Amino acid sequence: MTHQLDFDNSDQIMNLLIENGELPRYIYKYTDIESLKLILEDSTLKFSKPSDFNDPFDCNITIDTENSTEEINEYIEMLKKGRNLTVEQINTLKEKYHNPKTLFELTNKSVKQSKESFGVSCFSRLNGNILMWSHYSEKHKGVCLKFDLLADAEFFMTPFIVEYNNKYPKYNYIRNPVGLAQFLLKTKSIDWEYEKEIRVMKEGHGLYGFNKKALVEIIFGARTSYSDRNEIRELLNKLEYNKTTIRNAKISETDFKLEIE
Repeated sequence: MTHQLDFDNSDQIMNLLIENGELPRYIYKYTDIESLKLILEDSTLKFSKPSDFNDPFDCNITIDTENSTEEINEYIEMLKKGRNLTVEQINTLKEKYHNPKTLFELTNKSVKQSKESFGVSCFSRLNGNILMWSHYSEKHKGVCLKFDLLADAEFFMTPFIVEYNNKYPKYNYIRNPVGLAQFLLKTKSIDWEYEKEIRVMKEGHGLYGFNKKALVEIIFGARTSYSDRNEIRELLNKLEYNKTTIRNAKISETDFKLEIE
């Protein structure tokens, strides 16, 4: 029996992505203790604008305007059918899209607007990366949070697994009129490959609430203080994070790695 996929059903889509091996079920976020307290208090995560990212190369693309006359005319014909355009509007579109310089300017404007409009929260597929602990978890004094995608599928839509490359991805507006976010978010410099990043996108930026059940685990860093550990445990009890367990990262005595206990 063939089951039709309901694209408005986040649970069904997320289940399918995980079953097909396109996404892991669990993803991780590295953070410091003070940020964790804010996350726990309101069950929220921050989604930042791409223009605010710390890497100036992030979300950069190469704009491609090499389209055939046939491609452009087919695209305009598609717009014509969907929007009931007038002859005058169609002629204006032809004038713009058949001019590579104008098409570049229009695409570049769309890219800049997108970087200011949607929000992104960054996760990893790994929980024991030494560099991640050093950079994002206050030199191993912070934590690594484990989230279950199936516990709040709606919150974690839309996810992108980041790919790493030496070149910016090429984006052609005529061929991908609704796929800009994917081009902006899916590729980073190969220098960041160690992060094994997964990004979740929202239409706007700011704080978004998640289901407490989705936070299934908190891993304390190898240098997390006893006072911070106790404070977080008390906060978990107070705020009724009943599904959240605690683990500890320990520095290996023989290898350059962390052991999660």
